Amino acid sequence: MASLLVQALIAANFQVESAPDAAKARKVIDRFDPDILLLDISLGDGPSGIHLAHVIHETRPDIAILILTKHPDAKSATADGLELPNNVGFLRKHLVNDIQYLLGAIEKVLTDRSQEVRQDQPAENLISKLSPQAIKVIGLVAQGYTNTEIALRINLSIKSVERWIDTIYKDLYIDAKGPINPRVEAARQYYLAAGISQRSLD
Repeated sequence: MASLLVQALIAANFQVESAPDAAKARKVIDRFDPDILLLDISLGDGPSGIHLAHVIHETRPDIAILILTKHPDAKSATADGLELPNNVGFLRKHLVNDIQYLLGAIEKVLTDRSQEVRQDQPAENLISKLSPQAIKVIGLVAQGYTNTEIALRINLSIKSVERWIDTIYKDLYIDAKGPINPRVEAARQYYLAAGISQRSLD
């Protein structure tokens, strides 16, 4: 994964250095002086990526930090339950569909918009950030309506509804091409945010 990321970022005109663990990463940072640090949480023996993020946040606040990991959140990934420092982005590997998505996340973190890159946020927080029109669309999706019926009910073209749904998937970090039906996952997040339990959905 690390070597693939290095190649992809170099192809996108970034200057890149990599390191396999926290100790080597600190040496590279001192020598390389990066603008952004792309970190996994699991770094083998020694400090985790979360611990390193805290050290860099304290000692080098000029360096932006983006976590890219398999873990659902920072707190459950470390034995001491350490949370992320402020102004750190968080991406889950399986939800990053392509390099353009990653590059967009990097740009947001570099421009002090890391709160827009937080895939560790609970569903209610993500739903609350949707626009009123998006909430209306996802509500109808959650009720089981087809795109054609949604278009009729809110006076949009079917193409517009499809674009709204694609945007909703991206805002909720739903992989439209993943193994889980994206409409079902969008409905699940909508109902959880509305306070309706999984039992009520079954």
